[in-house]
Amino acid sequence: MKRRSFIGKAALALVTVTGIVAAISYLRQFFPRLAGEKQRVALGDPQLFPVDTYTFLDEHKLFVYRDHEGIKAVSAICTHLGCILEKSIDGFECPCHGSCYNDAGKVLSGPAPRDLAWYRVSRAADGKIVVDPGTSVPASEKFLSS
Repeated sequence: MKRRSFIGKAALALVTVTGIVAAISYLRQFFPRLAGEKQRVALGDPQLFPVDTYTFLDEHKLFVYRDHEGIKAVSAICTHLGCILEKSIDGFECPCHGSCYNDAGKVLSGPAPRDLAWYRVSRAADGKIVVDPGTSVPASEKFLSS
């Protein structure tokens, strides 16, 4: 193989690999980054959560809501690209791309393709609250009574 032929083929291979990596990087933006641990999470005593308030738990990426009927938990991860949501007056907002959800987790506007996930909440034997991010439940389902 001549030197000129080798350099041409090596350059073509390098450009091809670079193009493939760039295409994969570009296409990843269209898929949400929702990978994470799906193990049950112990949150502690129900009294840690104020009544009629959404409490954000950064380490678990979820909001815990407690009212006089009980406690429930909703994902704090935007269904668009996996940004962490912020609580707003009317619900939740994505600070990255502008998706808006109501208090029930339903998409109101923006690029988000799905509603937020609500997780099963139960009580451990010691009385502490346990959330199971691996089990989604409808937002209308009765939640753990306090």
